[in-house]
Amino acid sequence: MTRFNLIFVSIFYLIQGCKDDNNTPEDSLASKIDKVMKEETDFNGVVHIGGIENISYSKGFGFADRENQIAIDQNTVFDIGSITKPFTAIGVVKCQELGLLDYKDTLGKFFPEVPDDKKDITIEQLLTHSSGFVDAIGDDYDEISKEMYLTQSFDTQLLFSPGERYEYSNVGFSILGIIIETVSNKSYEKFLNEQVFLPSKMKTTGYLIPDYSVEIVANGYDDLGLLGVPMANLGKPNEQPWDNDGPYWNLKGNGGLLMSANDITQFYKSIKENLIEETSKQTMYNKYVREDDTSILYRGLGWGILDTNRGLTATHNGGNGIFFANFAYLIEEDLFIFLASNAYRESQDDLLIRLMNELSVEIINN
Repeated sequence: MTRFNLIFVSIFYLIQGCKDDNNTPEDSLASKIDKVMKEETDFNGVVHIGGIENISYSKGFGFADRENQIAIDQNTVFDIGSITKPFTAIGVVKCQELGLLDYKDTLGKFFPEVPDDKKDITIEQLLTHSSGFVDAIGDDYDEISKEMYLTQSFDTQLLFSPGERYEYSNVGFSILGIIIETVSNKSYEKFLNEQVFLPSKMKTTGYLIPDYSVEIVANGYDDLGLLGVPMANLGKPNEQPWDNDGPYWNLKGNGGLLMSANDITQFYKSIKENLIEETSKQTMYNKYVREDDTSILYRGLGWGILDTNRGLTATHNGGNGIFFANFAYLIEEDLFIFLASNAYRESQDDLLIRLMNELSVEIINN
């Protein structure tokens, strides 16, 4: 559930200072990426870069299971954290395309019990983190029913009037997950599986439906000792306390989806082609809310949107202090970058930006 801020304002200056004008044409992409990764001390994860036609770079580093020496590769399944949110957003987009809801629909339409201060919050405001809801109401693995989650969320005090500004909210995306279940009469995971994962030929993405083998899912390692024992093996994300249909609602809808790098390739092809309608894409990539007056990151529907020298870029990251993932793709060109780790280190926060820099994708400070 916890997300790591994309610190693009300070990183923008890092990019400008790190541009290498001495690269020659014969410098291969692989050698450039390898150079970055050699500087990333003890990275334990996967870096996966490509386009619709081919993968330019895909390499695993370290182990999915250190005790049994199972190496990481493009088939390894990671907890992608808050990159779940764009998939929830696409689920909402599919609901809109099916005529099950509208972005301007309010909470009052779906939940008669919602209090007056929240009844006019729109789906669009939930998708763009401008609803005023708090970030979270509990820990990822707290046992909580859907009904109790709604009750506790509705009892919170809004941080600001809906639509007034941006404030990141996991609560908002869990509520969107509940709305998907309400209008589709299906579980959150089943709806996404039918409408997003299966059409995209994504075989390893979900909570329970993929029925993962033990070997394919990465263990999480607490290399920073956040929980008191440095390097401790915390087990697999799908071995944590979950409900019968996946995580409880402090996590479901806002985080915790499991996915491999191979499935990111499949998703990328699908979103670039025909997963959603062209008008839906235009709506999804619109710049609705700026994070703050100095930020160069805007919010689309579920995505962070950046201006770069190669057009708009959609991006999102996520992590919980153990697992960490980052994903970006050029909306107007053919390129995606994905990285995931099962042993988080702070240096990973700007790793995506360093990789983008080597790929000649520079953020524009508008």
